Amino acid sequence: MKFLEKYQWLNSCTGVELHILPDGAYDWRVCSVSLAGNSLNIDSKTEVPGDTAAVLKKFPKDKPLALTITGKGVLIRKAPAMEEIGENQLNQVFPNLEADQFYIQNFISGGQSFVSIIRREIIDGLMDVLSAEGLNILLLTIGPFTASHILKQLNTYGQEICFDGHEVQYNKEWEWTEYRYAAGKKSEFPLKIDLESIPEQYLLAYAAAFQLALYPRLAAVSLPVGQAENNLYEFQQKQQFQFRAGCILAVFFVVLLLNFLLFSYYNSANEALLSQVSQSSAGIESLRNTEKEIASNEKLLKELGWSRGVRYAWIADQLGQTVPAGLSLREIAINPLNTVETGRQRREVYDTGKIKIRGEASDPGAVNNWLYLLKGKSWVKGVNLDSFSPSSSSGDNKQEFSITISY
Repeated sequence: MKFLEKYQWLNSCTGVELHILPDGAYDWRVCSVSLAGNSLNIDSKTEVPGDTAAVLKKFPKDKPLALTITGKGVLIRKAPAMEEIGENQLNQVFPNLEADQFYIQNFISGGQSFVSIIRREIIDGLMDVLSAEGLNILLLTIGPFTASHILKQLNTYGQEICFDGHEVQYNKEWEWTEYRYAAGKKSEFPLKIDLESIPEQYLLAYAAAFQLALYPRLAAVSLPVGQAENNLYEFQQKQQFQFRAGCILAVFFVVLLLNFLLFSYYNSANEALLSQVSQSSAGIESLRNTEKEIASNEKLLKELGWSRGVRYAWIADQLGQTVPAGLSLREIAINPLNTVETGRQRREVYDTGKIKIRGEASDPGAVNNWLYLLKGKSWVKGVNLDSFSPSSSSGDNKQEFSITISY
């Protein structure tokens, strides 16, 4: 994506102008820049004349380089704009030249092509020396044309600018119309990039660094040299790989962090649920133990003949108030003992909640009346006439009866 391109590119680089003097000596101008957000800062500027091998040892090897070559050996001519320059087009601009002996650079500005050439042996020999020193040249340019990217930043007056011998004329659209070189000619006023002053001999070194730093967003002016193009391609792939690897690691880190947070959240929720389940289980177990204890106590009370909190005297009083005149009671047993057989064993158990009554009746109707009367009592759950037969102990016409009352 476009807005991510700057994160896949470099943060700092160095621009170098190699100016070849008329006597064949070299003058090196070096400018290092760094990107901070949308700002390009100049970190250092150095001019080093002298022997190539000694100078190259001072170059920063940890930063990519953009190299611009000017001076002796660089030929520049203007022609009508040409998209591509083959041997025929080159001979129209530079008659009688053999194209395979030169590297050709075509800078198109408006309706003009500024065609620059330099012998292959110069470039190839220089690239071999730079590579042997461990310097990574990503962009290679000849002539002053990298300055086209920074003209708008300079404090220009009118439509002409001069710096370090280079004279450029341009129109209102900042398209170059004329170029010539006059050795020793200087600008009439100090040059500034925005608000920062810059000596004019460093202008092309800065422009080369500017072009490399903003390469993904600019139409770069470059000389098509295979070694430099390979370096640029490999650097791009490396930067993209590192960026994507960093993004993948960041995504994995975020996923792991989210996973950890979710795990912590659900683990806490699970522990809370386990605590609730444990409490519920403890409550259920306590309830079961209580039920068992109640059942055991009820069994014990039943075996002891507990009357469910009802006093025997009150029961006897209630019964006595309801006995009709024609009845005589012989036996009242509240919670009577019963014999229960369990296997080969026999034991006596209180029949709690029961009242056994035996008696005699001279009037059979009185028994029925008493049964109905007992059934109407609120404390009586049920009344059952167990037996009713003639009395065997007296000669009169009395009847024996047996009643069971549930309360």
